[in-house]
Amino acid sequence: MSDVENTEHTENTDYQRLTPSGMGAVIPWSPGRPVEALAQETKRAALGNGCALVRGLGLDEADFKLLVRSLGDTVDHKFGEGGADLLKLNASHDEGKVVTGRGPLPVHTDGLLVGERVDLIILYAAEFSDAPGSGETYISDQLTAWAEMPEHLRRVLDEYEIEYLVTERGYFPTVPEDWYAIPVTRDYGRVKSLNLATAFPPDVTPRSWEVRVKGMDPELSDRFFTELDAFLRSERYAYTHRWQVGDLLIIDNQRTLHGRTAIGPGGTRVLFRGQLTLPDAA
Repeated sequence: MSDVENTEHTENTDYQRLTPSGMGAVIPWSPGRPVEALAQETKRAALGNGCALVRGLGLDEADFKLLVRSLGDTVDHKFGEGGADLLKLNASHDEGKVVTGRGPLPVHTDGLLVGERVDLIILYAAEFSDAPGSGETYISDQLTAWAEMPEHLRRVLDEYEIEYLVTERGYFPTVPEDWYAIPVTRDYGRVKSLNLATAFPPDVTPRSWEVRVKGMDPELSDRFFTELDAFLRSERYAYTHRWQVGDLLIIDNQRTLHGRTAIGPGGTRVLFRGQLTLPDAA
């Protein structure tokens, strides 16, 4: 399959894996080691395995910013709130908040809607208390999933354009106000991968974006995204993380897709998020 010839990863077999497909690495960490050392080890593991998980850390905002800046260059920030070295995903109750709010987020890649390259996503649980199944982050091994994708799903991605309509204007103030197409793949020289977001469930409001297959019957388009989302989140490819305070996830945004489940009515969820670009040789 020529589209996915570069999907092999360099894996360290000493790490505990997070999915049956082989994605992910759980990194043991000793308290008291410097943040800069944490950055280097988790960076290597994330780039080699799709994502890296460390538990039991005690980072404050200054530590987190140091960690992010030790990992690489922050993205050229184009969002309506927060910063590339620290955005608080705080499960806001404010009306209209989606990305920083309490609803679910479908499978997506960061930077998609604003046309921004994001290589690494850093998430750290500063506060978390929620019911099982709520407020969880899921990560999909998109490269393996793409290589093994059923032909009827692959054909849509190969032959059609995907269009988006951004409805959360406060978070994405710089994007077009009407439907616009985004290429379904991307390649910044390190790996060719899928570049997309799936649809919010029909009963979820507010939504951050709408998505459709250009030129396809709306019902067929909706059915395609439902099936694609289910495939990318199937047990073979997806890891779902139930947060504990002190957990750190470093995600390779080129090798994976990710999303979250809705935060429960009484749940508390404050994640620090950073976004980075890496030198082409990384």
